[in-house]
Amino acid sequence: MTTLASNPRPQASPADIAPFALVGPADRDRLAGLVVDACPLTPDQAAVAAGAPAVVRARRVAGFSAEHLREAVDALVRTHEVLRTSVDREGAEPLCLVHAESAVPVNVVDVVDVDLVGLVTAERAAVHEGATLRVAAVPAPEGGATLLVSLHPVLAAAVDPEAVLDGLRDAARHAPAVRHAPRVAAERAGLLDRAGRAHWRAVTDGFAPFTLPTPWTREAGPGAVEVPVADLAPGLAVLGPLPEVLLAAHLKVLTTLTNEPSMRSDVVLPRPEAWSAFEPLSRTGVVPRTEASSASEPASRGDVVVPRPEALSVPGGPLPFAVTAPATTWRDLVAAVRETAREAARHRPAHRRPAVAAGELRRHALFETRGGLPVVPEEDRGYGVHVIATAEALLVRTVLRPGSAATLGPTYRSVLEAMAADPDGDARGTHLPPAERDEVLSTWGAGPRAALDDTTAAALIETRARVTPEAVAVRVGTVELTFRALDERATRIARHLASLGFGQPDTVVGVCLRRTPDLLPALLGTWKAGAGYLALDPDLPVERVRHMLESTGCRVVLSDTAQREFLGGTGFAGRAVWLDEQRDAIDAHPTTRLPTGPRPEHLAYVIYTSGSTGTPKGVMVEHRGLLNYLSWTVDAYAAHGSGGSAVFSSTSFDLGIPNLFTPLLTGQPVHLLPEPLAPADLGRHLVEGGPYSFVKMTPGHLDLLCHQLDTRQAHALAGVVVAAGDAFPATLADRWIRLAGPGGTKVATEYGPTEITIGNSGQPVTGPPATELVPLGPPIPNTTMYVLDAHLEPVAVGVPGEIHIGGVGVARGYLGRPGLTAERFRPDPHGRPGDRLYRTGDLAQWLPDGSLNFLGRADDQVKIRGYRVELGEVQAAVTRHPQVRDAVVVARESTPGVKVLACYVVAARGARPDPAALRARLAAELPDYMVPATVTVIDRIPLTANGKVDHRALPAP
Repeated sequence: MTTLASNPRPQASPADIAPFALVGPADRDRLAGLVVDACPLTPDQAAVAAGAPAVVRARRVAGFSAEHLREAVDALVRTHEVLRTSVDREGAEPLCLVHAESAVPVNVVDVVDVDLVGLVTAERAAVHEGATLRVAAVPAPEGGATLLVSLHPVLAAAVDPEAVLDGLRDAARHAPAVRHAPRVAAERAGLLDRAGRAHWRAVTDGFAPFTLPTPWTREAGPGAVEVPVADLAPGLAVLGPLPEVLLAAHLKVLTTLTNEPSMRSDVVLPRPEAWSAFEPLSRTGVVPRTEASSASEPASRGDVVVPRPEALSVPGGPLPFAVTAPATTWRDLVAAVRETAREAARHRPAHRRPAVAAGELRRHALFETRGGLPVVPEEDRGYGVHVIATAEALLVRTVLRPGSAATLGPTYRSVLEAMAADPDGDARGTHLPPAERDEVLSTWGAGPRAALDDTTAAALIETRARVTPEAVAVRVGTVELTFRALDERATRIARHLASLGFGQPDTVVGVCLRRTPDLLPALLGTWKAGAGYLALDPDLPVERVRHMLESTGCRVVLSDTAQREFLGGTGFAGRAVWLDEQRDAIDAHPTTRLPTGPRPEHLAYVIYTSGSTGTPKGVMVEHRGLLNYLSWTVDAYAAHGSGGSAVFSSTSFDLGIPNLFTPLLTGQPVHLLPEPLAPADLGRHLVEGGPYSFVKMTPGHLDLLCHQLDTRQAHALAGVVVAAGDAFPATLADRWIRLAGPGGTKVATEYGPTEITIGNSGQPVTGPPATELVPLGPPIPNTTMYVLDAHLEPVAVGVPGEIHIGGVGVARGYLGRPGLTAERFRPDPHGRPGDRLYRTGDLAQWLPDGSLNFLGRADDQVKIRGYRVELGEVQAAVTRHPQVRDAVVVARESTPGVKVLACYVVAARGARPDPAALRARLAAELPDYMVPATVTVIDRIPLTANGKVDHRALPAP
């Protein structure tokens, strides 16, 4: 059976390549007689950077003899030419010179309480000053010793230091010589291996590199944890050779730290000789071999073992290891790893490692196998996570945020325990530590439980009208409606609908009105009649309104004669109630309360999504979820004053629903701003109508206000402004906080897709957030908000996942589309029987403090040269430039199939940003794949009618 140990070896024999055959005539003439052979450096050796540190490895051995150690070193050096090499840089290209002899220093430090750290430092420095290989031993008082081998970095690129330690154990005085030139020839031949190059090109182009979650790499520091393995060995052995199983476990853990369906990560495949019996090397030592040696060991001569001649010739550098979607069972996972390892080993000579920036490497992971755990400090390999696998334990070294690093050990152990317990068990879970799983699902992911009355918002507004009948409920220009007038007009409209045979529960009544005095009476009247409303904005395209009317089966529309032509253009064949033209008939109805009204489980409204992903979808929202949300806004928003709110967004956009109804629940007025309303006039109208208790708007609208209002006006505008409906940049929140000043209008955020009843989370923003976007806030009462993977398993803190929302706010589904409803509304595996979750399609990650960082839409995720790019991170870097007031970053195709980043900036007052200088500054701060290919200066960021960034209106770069 092929295992990870089945690495191919160069097939050339010493006779195949004559001495000096790989160098030119000039070098041959210059070096003949001085050395026994010369050859070019291997590609890995040539790639070693100047100033690279020496490589030190160490092992503890149970038996030790200084005499036999020196004999073993001599034998090993005689056997392997590569250990007698030095680098010559005098000729046309650097050469590796093979000397007839090489005296390797052997330092036996017979000192009690020796400083191992100091010894390692000294040995590492000495390698750069003299011999390219050094050996040291520190005998232990109780017997045995610690062996150290130190290799010059150029030598370490051709020799695995673990192989040197193995060679010291197994060396013989009379072993056959192993030449270095065939190895160099085989490595150079790999450059011509088309199949091998195609293999690695497919791996690097087809698999995104694994990167650690961004929050894990902030405030990073070194750490390490050991994960026991030995006690699980019997169960793990059922799956295959332990190196394979441990690698599979490592790759499984990496898949829980990313939302990539496939990826690649760096792996050092074990040498054929490593872990041949996977015995802990602490049981062996540098001592004479006896007749008790195992028959399975290499053939021996006398009292020493003949070494495996190729042992030092197998390269051990990191390879990009491809990882596809998680296998179903552990057995399948190990089999997939075995096959990938076989392919990687077969094409190893053709691999050339590209240069990776140090900062980028810190976000990557490395896995390697060794015969024993490190016992002395080693050089930093530069990775954020470096896993050293042995028979006894996994050593997980990290340069991460401490809290994140602490979760890795339990996660590795949980995966290993699951593998050992059931080889055919499900391999798709995330295996979070129990405390973290409870934290993300219950502590952070669940809103508080709150009592919810068995009623509706319509009934509560009706009650409010009886309590404060003469208070102003609606303001439209100079027209005011009291609560009494609003309620009576709504009741008459409801009775009129009932008289026409409309208004039964779960039926739909269209409302096609602008912001007129009849808007709120029509909406409330629809509810009083028992129906749900369908908001038909006259500014919507006619074809879209036709689709809405037809797909809902709407048979009646409340409108006014100003919309007669528009409604006629939709082809609507049902009953139109013209509220202005038929006022007398409507007013003839009594104002006494209807005997029946809607129940909490009845339909409150149908609202259509934007349709950006295809045909618009009608979302059915029930009264229970609506009341739960509005009840939360009473305390979160309306309690900040007594001035009510302003309505200036489309009624077909559910963002404005709290502006319409929350004030009415508290006896405060609703101010309907004029229509049409030019964006340039928004600030003026709000100032004239304020101060308000709250105003909910998009971040785009808030950005407009930051430029339209002065400090005094912003300070007094409202108790709180709420930014929702789009990504909320932290820089914008900070700009408003500074503009409004201490004690002025506060700012808050709210998040929620249409399918979960307007909003599901939110919180005040009290200071500049540390993230690029304002965190989403905790879930509101009676709801849940989870970050899950494709299998509905919770992801670890810091790991991107899809937001899933549950609880009372989850909509009924999509009208007339049961298949899509089943796809997006799923049973909640973490809730009670019958609970459902809505898949939002939005990505987020939990941060260590429990806040939820929004990452954008899953279907809008951008990959540049295989790397996933968070556009918000790039945008935040751009807006930190003092000459930039605002910015938006998008992905564009420069050529078919090739995406690049395009940046659009609005200059700060009096500034003239230079695109080239801005790109140069970004290049110093961001990885090159995150630097926009183009920077275009524009006058303003274009917005849609609903206040979101209008990407289609951005000019070509």
